[in-house]
Formats: sequence, structure tokens, C-alpha cells
Amino acid sequence: MTTTRESSGRGNGGRRQMAWRDVLVERARAVYADGPDAVPDARAGEALAHLLGPMADEALRIVEAFALGARAGDGATGTGNAVPPEFETRLAIILNGLAPAAETHRRGEEEPPNVIQQALWQLLYKVRESAELSYAREIDLVELDRRILFMLRSQGALVPADISAAVGVDKAQVSRSVKRLLDLRMVERDQIRAPVALTRKGAALADRLLRLAELRNRELTFDISDDELAGFFAVIEKLLRRAVMLYEQERALSSSDARSANPFEADPEYEPTSGHPIVIERARIISPLMTLSAYFSRSGALTFKRLTSLSNFESWVLNEIAMDAPIDWNTLVSRLDRDHSQAGRTVRALIERGLVDRGGKPGRRHGTFMPTGEGQRLFEIIQEASRQRSAFLMAPLSPGERERFLATFEKVRRNAVVQLERERTFDELDQA
Repeated sequence: MTTTRESSGRGNGGRRQMAWRDVLVERARAVYADGPDAVPDARAGEALAHLLGPMADEALRIVEAFALGARAGDGATGTGNAVPPEFETRLAIILNGLAPAAETHRRGEEEPPNVIQQALWQLLYKVRESAELSYAREIDLVELDRRILFMLRSQGALVPADISAAVGVDKAQVSRSVKRLLDLRMVERDQIRAPVALTRKGAALADRLLRLAELRNRELTFDISDDELAGFFAVIEKLLRRAVMLYEQERALSSSDARSANPFEADPEYEPTSGHPIVIERARIISPLMTLSAYFSRSGALTFKRLTSLSNFESWVLNEIAMDAPIDWNTLVSRLDRDHSQAGRTVRALIERGLVDRGGKPGRRHGTFMPTGEGQRLFEIIQEASRQRSAFLMAPLSPGERERFLATFEKVRRNAVVQLERERTFDELDQA
């Protein structure tokens, strides 16, 4: 998945970023320890208002709601409760979700946030985690399985190639998902390349999940008018067309079909060969964003592999290390939103390839990480490619379209944060 961040607005700004994070972490810890009556620090509140501006109050409400939910789930009462380590791990994910808006405020709105490469992925990460908690109460299916059920219910039987094109996922992943659904008797087909159709059992489950999905998607459009939503979908249509174009041009570079050695050069005669028209529905706001993210991520993997010989995740890890070098282990892992073992394997591979150095105390979790000379060179290549990719994607939008799109996107993101915290609270109460 493509989540590299651009370097503008960082440097001294990195210290300010840690300041607002520190204020919110301390407030969340106080609420967990002492409950809703925890006395706020007035000076810290003033500092937060200076750092985050209008979003300071909302940020406080979000972390306080999370802390109260975690406290209730753990059965904590009274005052002076110890804060468990996993509390701060989950809190870090929430703060990562607030980061794009915080960065925009700190830059004084000098430039729009890099929505596709960072904020879009963070939004979908929240929606996925929230959905896993919600749908698990019905049946334990992975996200792609659910998407295929939904698609078959709305469009009828489809061959795997059409499913792959519609969801923006490669055929191998679709084949594995179809096999899982076959084993569960949710779908059926006559032979290996025949269209996949829902069984009666699959249709019944799809109907239940679709009703739940519709409610969840409608929640994400809170405070968005019909006209605003129509404009948002119109922009996504344009972006999706460019994302598919970029993906197909990257693929063509490895064959004799390439028209240009530069995949960021638009083909005026291009017509998309995959995808379906986007239907403007509140109940489907996430689906086109997921398809957009999938195509942009797939082209990003090809781009970074072509330019650096690194995998998509290796490029991402190197980028995060170089952005704030020297970076400590816990900060790195929280930004990656992955478990320690996967991050550890990737960092170790980058060290072995001479792209990253480790300093500080012995032991992975106590050290700090920074790029080597060669790592810095590849980081600059990744950054330049990221800028070109974003510029290519956003080129068809007028300044007004871009501004309106980003404003609506921010509303969806904030609604997703609230939705996720509610599901986490329900989950913690169920486990109590």
C-alpha cells in the first residue's frame, strides 16, 4: 500500500508534531487513570489550541472518549489506575489518524495534505478495523470476501477477471477469496473459469451484511449534503480514471506495449479498460475509495520496485525512517500501523542491505534508526516519485474541485474516527 509522505513542512515541525501528541497522550492517560473527573491542565489546553487550532476541541473529545471506553472495558474504577501498555499502542493509531489535519493546520494551509498517499490509506485502515469488529458479530470473513459477496449480490454472477477489475485486486487474491467462499458454500460455479454466483446461503448473508454496511456508510456521510456528496463522487470518478491509467502505464513499461518511458505522462487517447461507473449513494461511499486506493497502491508498488528494487512496504519503512531520522522504534511502529514482528523483519532486511543504520542502546526496541548514504539516495527517489504520482493523479482537478474534495474527505475521516472508537468500546465491553 502506498503511504509515503512528502517532506515539506517537517524539520522543526517534527518537534511541534510531538508537542500536540504529547498533550493528547497525557490527557488520555489522566482520563484512563482517574475517570471523567480527571482535572484538565489549562496550560496544556492552551498549547493544544495553539498547535491544532479549531480541531483542538475535537481531538480532545476523541481521545477522552477512547480513554473512557478503554477504562470501562478494563473494569477500572476510582482514581489512580495504572495505564496498561496496550492502551498507548491503540492510542497511537488514533493520533496517526489526527495527524493529516494537524499537519495541514501547522503549515497554515500552504498546501493540501497528500490525501491519496497517506490520509486515504489511514481512512480506509480505520474503516477496515471498525468493520472487522462490527461484521465479526455476524460472521468471521475477511474484507475481500465481503466485498465479493456484496458485488455478486448487486451485479449477479461474474467471472473472476471481472471481479478483479471491479475491486482493483489481482486475480490471485480474488481466486483465493472465491475458494474460501466456495468452502463455506456461500458461492458456486460449474467449472474453474465459469461465472461465480451466490448460493441461497450466500445471498442471505450478503443481505444481512449489506444492511449493516449501508448503515455504516451512511454514518460516514454525516454533515455532508446531497450536492456536496455528488461533487465528491464526481472527483473520485476522475481520480479513479487517472489511477487506472497510471497502473496500466506502469505495467506497460515492462513490455513492448509502452508508449512512453515516463508513466507520469498522460495519454490523451486513453480510455479505461476496467472499472464500473460510480453510483452516487450514501450507502456506498467507501467502495469507490477502496478501489481508488487499490489501483494507486498497485501502481505504487510497481513504481518503487522499478526505481529502487524495494518492495512497497520496504519503501514505506525506509521513507518513514528517513523522514524523521533518527527515529525510535516505538514511534516507527506506531506510524506503520503494523505489528512489531513484521516491522522488525523489514527493518532488519534494510539494515542487511546497507540502507539503514541502527544507533543507541543494544536491542531493537531501544535503538534509533537512520538512513545510510545509499538509503538517503533511495529515499529521495521515493519522495520524487511520490510527488510525481500525486501530481499526475490530481492534475485533472481545478483548484476549487480539489479544495471541495479535501473538505468533504476530512468530514468522512472524522466520522470514521468516531465510528471506530464506538466499535472498539463495544468490543471491549463484550470482552469484559
